Amino acid sequence: MKIAKKALFLILCGMLCAAILSCAGMGGGKGAILATGEWMTFSDRSSDGGSSTATLTTAEEEIGGRTVTTYTVVGNVTTQFEYGFAGWGLDADGDTMNAYKTAKKLTFRIIGDGNNYSIKFKLSTVTDYAYHQYTFDTVAGQEMLIEVPMQFFMQPSWASTPVRFNPALVTGVEWQTHESWRTDPRNNPFRIKMWDFMIHR
Repeated sequence: MKIAKKALFLILCGMLCAAILSCAGMGGGKGAILATGEWMTFSDRSSDGGSSTATLTTAEEEIGGRTVTTYTVVGNVTTQFEYGFAGWGLDADGDTMNAYKTAKKLTFRIIGDGNNYSIKFKLSTVTDYAYHQYTFDTVAGQEMLIEVPMQFFMQPSWASTPVRFNPALVTGVEWQTHESWRTDPRNNPFRIKMWDFMIHR
């Protein structure tokens, strides 16, 4: 009887350990939270008289055996405005904004289109739009996990006034099309799907 109880105990311990490891593997380990708030899009159409576009749709999808909320952004970048751009961002809630301030890294999962994009960590001390950013590549149709340690965020070379990176001064996080693939004046389409935007502390 004692042997049977011990065997049952070991089995239960094994199941608990497996569950913990599984959660950690999904990006939900200790110190990580899912960023929450209202998702939105932006482009040069509203701010600079351009004609670039971006639309965002939300869906519940099964990916990798899990049901997740996905955010698919589809658009087109033109050079009607010389520095044409489009993108999307999170109007974060209070808990997420506080988590940004002590983050060690940000992670998110994507299925891209072969273009590259930038994630921007916006600070109140940046006044020339040269926000600290990290550029990442995508492979068309392939799921990817993007990991961005906070020390990877750098201002672009064209920043007129370099600013020290201080996450405590965060005002938001955005993703944007990258200028390197703005090759056609009228037609630079893009499509990217994102989910599991996590803040690791």
